[in-house]
Amino acid sequence: MEISDCSLSRLFCSEDSSSLAAHEEGDEGEECFVLWNASSTLYKTENEYLEFLVSKETSLTTATHSISPSPDEPAVSRDSPRSVRSESVHWILKMKSWFGFSSQTAFLAVAYFDRFFLQRRIIEEKSWATKLLSIACLSLAAKMEEYSPPLLSDYIFGDYRFSCKVIQRMELLVLDALEWRLCSITPFAYLGSFAKKFNFGHSSKSLFSRAIWCIFVSLEVIHLTDYPSSALAAAAILAASDDGLTKKILQSKISTISLSEPLEIEHVFSCYNAMTHKSSKEKTKSGKVLFAVDLPANYADAEKSNDVKNTSSFSPIGDKRRRLQ
Repeated sequence: MEISDCSLSRLFCSEDSSSLAAHEEGDEGEECFVLWNASSTLYKTENEYLEFLVSKETSLTTATHSISPSPDEPAVSRDSPRSVRSESVHWILKMKSWFGFSSQTAFLAVAYFDRFFLQRRIIEEKSWATKLLSIACLSLAAKMEEYSPPLLSDYIFGDYRFSCKVIQRMELLVLDALEWRLCSITPFAYLGSFAKKFNFGHSSKSLFSRAIWCIFVSLEVIHLTDYPSSALAAAAILAASDDGLTKKILQSKISTISLSEPLEIEHVFSCYNAMTHKSSKEKTKSGKVLFAVDLPANYADAEKSNDVKNTSSFSPIGDKRRRLQ
């Protein structure tokens, strides 16, 4: 049965105390190159631009982690199960291709998904709940970044179709968990500046495309709350240029970037390893991996058989969240 008019408040506990990222060569690299070029020219020097990005990212990250989860952990972990998160990341990247979303939109959707789990849990047996969360995160990201975001009724996760009202209520829960902080500094803002800092000159659009590919192909194993975007960007540019760098060489490259908040080599090295490992696996699978879209044949009429009424699938972590009415 299709999910239509149900009270999403029933889903919440009371709040008291091969298809990963790849790109048509050049398209996304050109988009990233143009955006970086337009942004960086607003500043007198490359360092000034980077300092602005790092400062903004630090302030946003501090705000994101300002409310600590409660140490009183029930049986269900606050972290999204690996298989569940992987499925959601795959779906978001497939929808990126289907709707023609920008890299920024897809990245933000995954970031919202990861940030949600800093504050809330989802009962693992309720698989539909994570699918609904994925839709809400992508919808919010599209509203932030796209000129013409899709209708809520256009979002279908496999055989699961949710009513617009249910998706809107889930969006409100996500906004509450994120404290309405949807703005974020993404790795794409850093790529051009880091390419210059690492002596790749103005760089080719193909390098940007490969760097973006490295970022997306690693999302399955990299939680975006664990690493700053600056570390992801530095690792991506280096992985795109050479997938055989040692930690010592990486450290030498990173040392050329002088910032008030210096890049942590351990962060960059971890991201670099994840990117090169996942890139190697994906290339082994199919040479060039595309965002596959395996939507159901009856996409427009897909229905979901499980009834979501009278369930409790989302629970908050800690006692500092406001109740959504």
